[in-house]
This record gives sequence, C-alpha cells and structure tokens, in this order.
Amino acid sequence: MNNKVWFQLVKQWKESGRGEYGLTFPFLVGALARIQDREPTEEFITELFASIIDNPVAGFYGEVRWCGNIDEPVISVNPLERLATVIIKDSFKHGEVTTLAFTTDLMNMFHLNCKDANECLGQLIELTNNITQKSVFSKNAGSFTDFTEDDLNFISEVSGVKIT
Repeated sequence: MNNKVWFQLVKQWKESGRGEYGLTFPFLVGALARIQDREPTEEFITELFASIIDNPVAGFYGEVRWCGNIDEPVISVNPLERLATVIIKDSFKHGEVTTLAFTTDLMNMFHLNCKDANECLGQLIELTNNITQKSVFSKNAGSFTDFTEDDLNFISEVSGVKIT
C-alpha cells in the first residue's frame, strides 16, 4: 500500500481546515479503497494499519486520538518532535521510531478500555470494518454516509486519481 497517499490524505485534511485533529478511519479506508479500486474489507483495513506501522514516513508518526467534535477516533500525522509534548499511552515502533501512537484520551474515552497498542489496534480495525462494510465512509451531521461530492473532489485532488 502506498504510504504516501494515506499520509497526504491525512495531512491535507487537517491543513485544508476540514478537520481539527485528523481524519476518521472509515474515511481513510474508503478513500484508499476507491483509489485502488478495491473493496474496503477487514483484510484491506488490516493491510492499511500494517503499512502505517511498518512503512513510516520519514520524520513523522501517526497519532490516533479522540475527536470530541464528531465523537470518533481520528488519525493525524505529526512531526516526531511532537511526541515529547503529547501524552501517549502506547504505540507501535518500526525499529526505534514511533510510527503509530495512541493518546491517553483515545484509550480512555473511546470506550475501548484497551490495555495496550495491540488491543487498541484490534478494536479500531473492528470498529472501522463495522462501519465500512455498510459502504459508508464520511461522517456528516452525526452519521456515517457515502462520500459527498466535496469528499470525492478532495480525494481526487490529493491522490491524482479521479474518484466518482
């Protein structure tokens, strides 16, 4: 899985002002599935997380946290230096480099009650799969729906692939 595309989707989502903290996992999974012309299966979701963990973008890590604005876990990408200023409960590393970190607020507020990163990851995969298997990816007015026209334009612009 091309780690640059997921990274750019997450990074540009926040930079464009579309979200305060980051991108929901159903949106990210749905966008990447459409770009790659694949189904957003549990296997696809698992591959995405493995790619994020095992193929870091130099100088950055993925941060999974709770977004109170939409009541969902989201992923953001941040410079590794930020780790010194964030309360991380657990994380995955590639070698000695943190690649995917879970904030304390996520693990406590997300109703995951997860003990460690592996348990949290398993629950995130399950939660994401439960949403995406219904072919809904974008949270609008409190509910997940199919992508809006604006979402599709954003995905197409960032990926360079025309999504309809």
